[in-house]
Amino acid sequence: VKLNPSNSDAWLCLGNCIWKKGDLASAKNCFTLGLSKGPNKQLLCHLSMLERTMARGEFLVDDSIKHAKEAIALDVMDGRSWYSLAISLVTSFFASGAWNRKKLVESLKAYQQAEKDVRMTSNPDLYYNSAIVNRYMENYDRALSGFEAAALKDPSLNASREIDRIVQLLDKIQTLNLYVIASQIKVKPPASLASSLASVTLHHPSYVRKNVDDLSNGLNKTIAIVGKVILYLKHDDTAPFYYRLWDSSQTSYILSVYGIKSEAIKEGDQVTTMDPYFQYVDFSWKEKLYEFRSVRVDFLEQVLVNGKPLPPEYSVRTSIYTQIKS
Repeated sequence: VKLNPSNSDAWLCLGNCIWKKGDLASAKNCFTLGLSKGPNKQLLCHLSMLERTMARGEFLVDDSIKHAKEAIALDVMDGRSWYSLAISLVTSFFASGAWNRKKLVESLKAYQQAEKDVRMTSNPDLYYNSAIVNRYMENYDRALSGFEAAALKDPSLNASREIDRIVQLLDKIQTLNLYVIASQIKVKPPASLASSLASVTLHHPSYVRKNVDDLSNGLNKTIAIVGKVILYLKHDDTAPFYYRLWDSSQTSYILSVYGIKSEAIKEGDQVTTMDPYFQYVDFSWKEKLYEFRSVRVDFLEQVLVNGKPLPPEYSVRTSIYTQIKS
């Protein structure tokens, strides 16, 4: 850079060398100086990645998103820039409190754009990280396909283990479904269930009480459902936690709980879920069918247990981890 301060590639190389030494602020300064000589997608992409690494809050991640988008504007076909945008959007989602689901939807779109670049198709991290987001969003079929692609491209990743964990969970859910269907007499809820659930007070007059089969796919704003926990599904992951519930119409569903400690909800509890996110899971994997009703909650404030709000100490922070080897 001393011989030619206008050489963007030189600033990029210098910044990367300093980054590897751990001096992130000086590395950022190199990338910024390089960009002062003119727009450069590689500098923008590396600056975006560095800012994401340096981020300690939502606003620094926003800079990472901004620079990734600027790199894309210079070359809309560049998969590396789309990949950087996808990871930055996921980081921003959690840094801002994990409430804006649209950021995860946008991240998956960015991953799909990155896959269109043939230079990225050999990158196992692309498929692994996309699968991580799909798993978090409970898009189980897409998560399994993504982990499978990552495992094929790099067996050293733990993608095969992730597949096993998802399949084990789904097998438990599906086995319980079949047991419920085949053993109606044994597991049929008591006649008093409807009246006991109806007696649960919502404490939120603006909310409308409904049963699970009345829910629409996606987020159900100002809707509340009440169910009784009949089983806690144990699995390998620490979070989320999964429960089997009955509602007042004697319809069973799976409740997946994020952002709340496991001891907050126990078998036998009456759980009120406000603003539930609903999806009817129905797909096949390796010739095995998985089909069940799924309700999701992400925050402590969405749940009443036995008609009472949960105390703040039951709240936990939700996060996921991306894989960047290559």
